[in-house]
Amino acid sequence: MSQLLGIEEALDIAMEAELKAQAFYAQAALEVQDPHGRDLLGRLAAFEQYHYEKLSALARSLAKDGTFVEYEARTIDQFPPLVGKGEAGTTLLEELKDVPGILGKAIENEKIAGEQYRALAQQTADPAGQAMFRDLANEERIHQRILEDEFFSLSNKGIWGWSGMYGE
Repeated sequence: MSQLLGIEEALDIAMEAELKAQAFYAQAALEVQDPHGRDLLGRLAAFEQYHYEKLSALARSLAKDGTFVEYEARTIDQFPPLVGKGEAGTTLLEELKDVPGILGKAIENEKIAGEQYRALAQQTADPAGQAMFRDLANEERIHQRILEDEFFSLSNKGIWGWSGMYGE
């Protein structure tokens, strides 16, 4: 039971982080003028909302009967952009001053989320739970890579590299 409580607490933290990430990306998409950047950030907002919904379903399942739920890994192109519809109003406006600041904060957040999901995968005995957390960690790593590529493109070429058809 104590391990389940640890997972429940970790899920609460993860769900809060996903809501904050969703709100951050949705608000950032409003701040970015370039349509490619707006599209990317909006899709990331929708993706983080999906993570929140799946973690919420997992929390309900664990509370009800102690079982993990199936998790279907996704790619960013499966989500329509979600712009300016953040559900958690905790986004700090100073983090949205400019595009490098937005991307730097987003990269940092994705890295932390991936590390947390990898740790959860190692702490979970259930194979379905391990698979879910590994998939979540992988998706966060892919988001981090996409954002790092955008940061590089903007820093070195002055343009967004995102075309809306980015292959994961």
